[in-house]
Amino acid sequence: MSTLRSRASASLSLVASFVLAVPAAQALKSDREQPLEVAANHFATNQNKHLTVLTGAVKLTRGTMKGESDKGTVYQSDDDEINRVVLEGKPARLQQQLDSGGLMRATAANIDYDTEKATAVLTGNAVVIQEGRGEFRGERIVYNTETGELTGEGAAGGGITMKMQPKAKSESKPADKDKKK
Repeated sequence: MSTLRSRASASLSLVASFVLAVPAAQALKSDREQPLEVAANHFATNQNKHLTVLTGAVKLTRGTMKGESDKGTVYQSDDDEINRVVLEGKPARLQQQLDSGGLMRATAANIDYDTEKATAVLTGNAVVIQEGRGEFRGERIVYNTETGELTGEGAAGGGITMKMQPKAKSESKPADKDKKK
């Protein structure tokens, strides 16, 4: 039994070091300066608690960040700054342009985005796809929008899967071909 545990631990260590080796893909920084636009079939706001609950065909947009879900909860600070958005759906969806020019798309049963910590915690069949970079799947994935760091874990008895795209090879220039001759 301890051999099985040590193999699992070694595998997790390998995965952790592999994930940290993935180049960072950061969310578009200018999105933080944009207003949050909301559409839904119904909303209820409690101004004393700084809380708005949205239901039915929820759509949230803030710059290039777009979220869709069955239910959304928007939390605000005492000074009315949005500090957290929770999306629940079958699945909930989130996408955002990256500083590098690609697109990050995510789906999960729940997406909890904390604007102060700049993290999105995806739970329940979580998938994060970064165009041209890779795909990450697990029961829980934490995505740091400032650093691009991703961490994940599988459900009990399960694991995570990743698909990493190779770095695009640059086309050789005619001058390079002449040097090889």
